[in-house]
Amino acid sequence: MIKKTKILLSILCLFLLFSLSGCGKDTALDDYKNKMETFFEQLSDYDGLINSLDPYSDSAVPDILNYLDGVALAVKEMATYDVPEVFYGVDELARQADEYMAEAVLLFNEAFLASPYNDNIALAATENYERANLRLRYIAEILRGDIPEEIFSN
Repeated sequence: MIKKTKILLSILCLFLLFSLSGCGKDTALDDYKNKMETFFEQLSDYDGLINSLDPYSDSAVPDILNYLDGVALAVKEMATYDVPEVFYGVDELARQADEYMAEAVLLFNEAFLASPYNDNIALAATENYERANLRLRYIAEILRGDIPEEIFSN
């Protein structure tokens, strides 16, 4: 009887050990962090492509519009990610970034494809682009564990 109790107790201890070893793993959180890391790498790649453009080349306008379309698609996809509760507010910032980026791309297309080029529309596009990027910066800061003071100071 004592031997049987020791075996059951040993099995119970092993079961608890294995079940506790899985604690602390949040696969949804890890998945989100991995998706966001990939997202920010995509943005970095597009930034490099945009900054390497020769503004005097014949393909500069179609190239930049194509890259901006890629940025907008990446932001749109990022805005659909399920945000873990630990990153409170990121879902709203992502939604806003998506809206501003979509508007920026629409306006950049309108400005660059207008004949002649329209400075006022380009200015509005730039403002929307900067608003989107500000929200993306806030998201990056929150993911690093920093709370951007600007969010609460306005």
